[in-house]
Amino acid sequence: MSHTRSRIRWLATAAALLSLAACSDKEAANGGLPTNASTGLYPQISVSTQAGAVKADLALRQIPGGMRFNSYQGEVVYDPAVLTFKGVALPAGVDGAANLVSPGHIRFAGAALDGTVGAPMLSMSFSATGEVKREAFNVRFEEVTDEQYADVTAQVQSGYLIFQR
Repeated sequence: MSHTRSRIRWLATAAALLSLAACSDKEAANGGLPTNASTGLYPQISVSTQAGAVKADLALRQIPGGMRFNSYQGEVVYDPAVLTFKGVALPAGVDGAANLVSPGHIRFAGAALDGTVGAPMLSMSFSATGEVKREAFNVRFEEVTDEQYADVTAQVQSGYLIFQR
């Protein structure tokens, strides 16, 4: 009987370890990248809050790194029940436009002749009426080109958003 209990404990421990090893946690310690991240471009929103003011920066995390972007366009959708829009800007060295087109929808398009590394690609400011969580944002890149003007939009991991505080 003791031998059977030992074997059951050993099998249960092994099963637990295998389950943990196979886990693909999307909030990994690796800067928010999924533990099973493959080559690609991962949208990321970095949020900082202070006394109800919220700053949110949009970036594209790269695996592997080293790519520069010449142009990009897309949309950020946010929850207007939690966030009140204050402003949006493209970074220095990027020409284009970023505007609130309707409550909860920001459209952006930018071009950088010398290229940009993708961090940040857009800076947004809000006031918060509640806790700002990952669910308050959604990002869609419609076009991204590299320094050779090649279309790399297919490398954007749509449906995935890294959220960092």
